[in-house]
Amino acid sequence: MSSKSGRRLGEQPQLIIENCEEKLSDWLWAEYSHCAAIWPGLVFTNVKDERMRYHLSKLGRVSSRDALSYTGGKGCIILDHQAEKPLRKEEMSEAKYLIVGGILGYDKPLGRTKKYITDRFNMKFNAARHMGPTQLTIDSAVFVARAILLGARLEEIEITKELEVKW
Repeated sequence: MSSKSGRRLGEQPQLIIENCEEKLSDWLWAEYSHCAAIWPGLVFTNVKDERMRYHLSKLGRVSSRDALSYTGGKGCIILDHQAEKPLRKEEMSEAKYLIVGGILGYDKPLGRTKKYITDRFNMKFNAARHMGPTQLTIDSAVFVARAILLGARLEEIEITKELEVKW
């Protein structure tokens, strides 16, 4: 039996990380590595740098095409901090793709996911969803999305906003 997305029921959406960084820093590699461990079979899109493509191919599939062309612009949920509605499991079961912005953040959100990704997609065929009021790191967004897919409600997931390590 298939869902509206064309996937078989029980299958997870294809996770796409739309890379928006020019270079693969150690920090970005750590986040992307965590994402691959959390969501096997992910795809990195918009990877223009040859060196970055080589390294990311160790974690998942890699495409130089952007997420819009990779997906055909349909059946996507874009995780966007500025979206009006929260991410829900029911919608994920219908989506073919789940798109996370591969954007290293700043202390104050700058709306880059909306600018670089969400605004390029036709919302008649796709949806933008948030995961609460806190801006998340790339790997935290993937973790929370995975938890929701596995049945957790967004309201039940505790997000640590600041962490202090004492020696």
